[in-house]
Amino acid sequence: MSILNLNIDRSSPVPIYYQLKQEIENLIETGELSPGDTLPSENEFSKAYSISPMTVRQAMSELVNDGYIHRERGRGTFVSSRRLAHTLDRLMSFSEDMQNRDLTPSSQILIFEETPPPMKVMRHANLSSSDRLLRIRRLRLADDQPVGLHDTYLHGVTFSQEELETTQSLYRILENRGIQLAEGVKTIEAVAAEEDVAALLGLQPGSPLLQTTQFSWDHMGNFVEFVIAHYHSDLYQYTIQLRR
Repeated sequence: MSILNLNIDRSSPVPIYYQLKQEIENLIETGELSPGDTLPSENEFSKAYSISPMTVRQAMSELVNDGYIHRERGRGTFVSSRRLAHTLDRLMSFSEDMQNRDLTPSSQILIFEETPPPMKVMRHANLSSSDRLLRIRRLRLADDQPVGLHDTYLHGVTFSQEELETTQSLYRILENRGIQLAEGVKTIEAVAAEEDVAALLGLQPGSPLLQTTQFSWDHMGNFVEFVIAHYHSDLYQYTIQLRR
């Protein structure tokens, strides 16, 4: 691609590497650079703006660390897909979340079956191996881009796969049956992508993933839902508001 039109002020007290980083970041934030666009090489930046390669490298490294760009060996440096920021103060379905971001949610149902509860669910939800849960495994997409994999276990509710394919939202189905989720506990951790998950999300096995596990209850304190979700680590970020 042609060199970018950046404003680098050598008389400014702001370090050159930071100016370069901010200029590129602004182009991405304003949409002048879109996800998938190729950036000039570090040597091209260095020659075009008479900046040392070390300075360019520092700016690029910070942009990588902040999730704005990513490098692909043998191919170059590219603008990353925008991160989907989440707050952790309310229960929200994937469909609601994507629609709030003006993205089109969709899913591919991979598993739809009755199953005994996993051991973790039996311990936390006071269920036994004789109980039956509805298990639904879905590849979640935003604007047709795979962004996550959800493995959901539901208790006390039944419906058909066809109904889910029509509504595309579990929470809407629950609400149509008078089930309102009121409380949830979510755990977030970093994991390495197993081979089957990596293939579904278009990643290499062992790639970093963001894994969340969530238990949810209704207003009466009845256990309703357990979800294990895996997301592209470069597409999602979580925000927690703290007070003292």
